[in-house]
This record gives sequence, C-alpha cells and structure tokens, in this order.
Amino acid sequence: SSGINAEYGVIIGAGFYYLAKGHTENIAVGFTGTNHNVKEWGDAWNGVIWSYMGWEEICCVASEIKNPQRNIPIIVIASISIITGLYILTVISFHIVLPLEDMMSGAAVASKFGMLTMGEPGKFFLALTVVVSTLGTLQCSFVVNSRYIHSGAAEGLLPSCFALVSKRYRTPLVSIFYITIITIIFTLVGGLDELISSASFTRFPFFVICGVGVFVMRKTHPYLPRPYRVPLVFPILFVSFGVFVFITPFLTETWKVSLIWVLVLLLGVPLYYLLLENYFKFKLPAKLDKSATELFKRLLNSE
Repeated sequence: SSGINAEYGVIIGAGFYYLAKGHTENIAVGFTGTNHNVKEWGDAWNGVIWSYMGWEEICCVASEIKNPQRNIPIIVIASISIITGLYILTVISFHIVLPLEDMMSGAAVASKFGMLTMGEPGKFFLALTVVVSTLGTLQCSFVVNSRYIHSGAAEGLLPSCFALVSKRYRTPLVSIFYITIITIIFTLVGGLDELISSASFTRFPFFVICGVGVFVMRKTHPYLPRPYRVPLVFPILFVSFGVFVFITPFLTETWKVSLIWVLVLLLGVPLYYLLLENYFKFKLPAKLDKSATELFKRLLNSE
C-alpha cells in the first residue's frame, strides 16, 4: 500500500541522510559478532522468512491469471526482488542510525529510529505505519487462510461446519471465527519471537511436500496440460532449502520447542481419522459436526 511504501521511503531516506552527515560510527562495526554456527542458521532463517511470507499466496489465484506462463514468473521475481531490496536498504538505514545493541534488543526499533532522526513526529509516524502494516498483513492472512479451511471442509477434509458461508457477504464466517480464536489463544500463551519462528517452521513441511509433488506429478502425469511449467531447478533448490530450515532447529538447544510444534502438527493425523474418516465407527463426531453446522447456520445466517 502507499502508506507502507511511504514508511520504507522515510526510513531509507532518513538513514542515508544521517550517513551523509558523517555518522559512520554504528556501521563501522561491520559484521562483528556474526554467528558462524551453521546449526543455528536454520532457526534464524525461520524468523527472517516470516517477513517475506506472501509469495506463496499467488497459488490461490494462479488459475485466474492471464498468460500464466509469462506473468507468474514476472510477478514472483519482481515482488520478491522489490521486497528484498526494500528490506535490505531499511536494515542498512537502521544500522546507520542505531547502535548494534539497540538493534539486537528488538524493542520498538522503528520508534527509536524515528526519534533519533525526526524527533517525536518521526517516532509517532513510524509507530503508526508499523501498526497499519501489521493490520494489513493480518487482514490478508485472515482472507487467505480462512479460504484454505473453507476449501478443506468443502472437500470433506475438515468438519462440514467450516464450509458454511454468509448468505449476505458470501464469506466463510465460521472459518474466520475459528482463526480468530486460535490467533487469540496463541497470542496469549506465546511470545512474539516464538510465534514468528513457529509460523514459518510449521509451514515449511507442507511447502516441501508441495515441492516434492512437482516431481511426482511430472513422473505420474507427464502429459498433463500445464499452463505454467516450472523449471525443475527451482523445486530442487526450494526443497533442499526447506529441508535445511526444518531440520537445523533440531540441532540447537531449543530442539524441544521444535519437537512440540511437530507433535502439534502430527496431532492432526489421529484427529482426521477419528473425526472425519470415523475409523472407529463412533457416532458422536458426526452428531457433533451436524449440530455445530445447524447452530452456525442460525447464529451467523449462513448456508
């Protein structure tokens, strides 16, 4: 959005103006204190990758893109290149203005930057744009992820109540309410750093599976029409990187946290067979799903 572009423009402009005035004391430290332990890189990547999340959302609208063979690579490469350039220049600006200790503290870095470069107005402006950016990201996440749940329910992979949509707005209200509740719970019980790391860590196994699926489909359905035929070098690099990011956190001292998240993911397997496949022929899950569906139909005016 224009507001976020303005934020990056102000930060980059203020940072390099600060540098032009002769302030080189903060960037003079260079890469002092860099961690060379490869085992911990994956854990660090999980925090960084979260900032770049959004590139995968093109999959939701790929079928609606005109001339996908040409336009999908342009969209992906251009968007990632622009964001990467903005992020790098923004971080450099932060390093120019702020001491390394303030950067590592992680406490309202943008506000500190605004205060040092532009005083109280700058502090307020950057704090406001961070809030707007966060709300925008949250809105996009709710829109996309609620559709994932709705589609899964429509395909019979989740309880049928999640397939309900509002009669008036045609939005998956039950899925949105479910995501809202889960978000609130995780926000209350987890710290920000842990949530950011887990957000990308728990998604990469599924990204890797999708990447492997490209090779499977090329082998099992070689003549299937493909509007966009991805060069295999990209899935190879992607799967390799995904495996690295997923495995390395288990080689650090915080491996127990990673194990807990894996167990949470694996919990979906027995729940699927218990509630949806009804492997043990229980009548209660089906009754609960039916009752919940009828209840939400009335409460939310859904169908």
